[in-house]
Amino acid sequence: MKPSKDTNKRQLLATMTDEPFQPVRLYYSIPDRSFVIKKLQSLKCMVEVPHEQCWQWLFQAESASLRFPGGYDDVPKEKRPIILGRISFPNNGGMALQTNSISRATEGAKFFGPRFGPEVIAIRCRMVNRCFAANEGDMSALMKTLDKDVSVIDPREAEEEFKRDFAGVRTVEDYNRAAHATMERKLKNREDVPMVEDFPLAPEEETPEFRDLTITLQLRGIRALEHWKGNTHMTLVAVIVRMVEQNEQFRNKYKGSCLPPLPQGNSNTK
Repeated sequence: MKPSKDTNKRQLLATMTDEPFQPVRLYYSIPDRSFVIKKLQSLKCMVEVPHEQCWQWLFQAESASLRFPGGYDDVPKEKRPIILGRISFPNNGGMALQTNSISRATEGAKFFGPRFGPEVIAIRCRMVNRCFAANEGDMSALMKTLDKDVSVIDPREAEEEFKRDFAGVRTVEDYNRAAHATMERKLKNREDVPMVEDFPLAPEEETPEFRDLTITLQLRGIRALEHWKGNTHMTLVAVIVRMVEQNEQFRNKYKGSCLPPLPQGNSNTK
């Protein structure tokens, strides 16, 4: 880990590949542990660390070509190979990929997705919605914030909220009106993400490039940086509204957690 360039007279904690330090953990459903371990054993960038009860994902071999703000050649030789993430198997089953930045989490999803195959599915994400100063502690201590005061988002509650906000929607015009009203309400009430957020993903809607996961995490990363800069009035919804207003491509592609997908034609919204 290293401090980044000075921001508001504070040193922003950044990774060795120059992303803001922001802990993220992806949870996967898997057929069984042996299935995944066999896949891990075939990768030169994976190393089992028994005393940590995990597999380290190293920035070398198959993963050396991954793109971060700082690339493989920017890492000092004496620091190589750095650890991009850790894969473990929680006691309650499944698999977890833990990283210390948003970029590493999204690149990890893209890297392991085709290597694990369709039987290994990303189903939840947990992340810390803030940036850190270089003097706040060491990496191990700060990674533990992932398990402190966690707000778990129940997908059933989100579904009920959707049903209330979009009741009676039958056309695209109905949808646009309901979506606008929903965003206005969230902005007015300053609804925002919790400090440590555990939320469900939508694997049935995800693309092979993990577009939706990438956008979802990037939006939270933008919000965290805005708060770091002192713009604490910027909620996640405010960030989304700004991005939609500024970026036509973003508006066309966005399918994040704050708004449901657009209904097609005149079909009913379920």
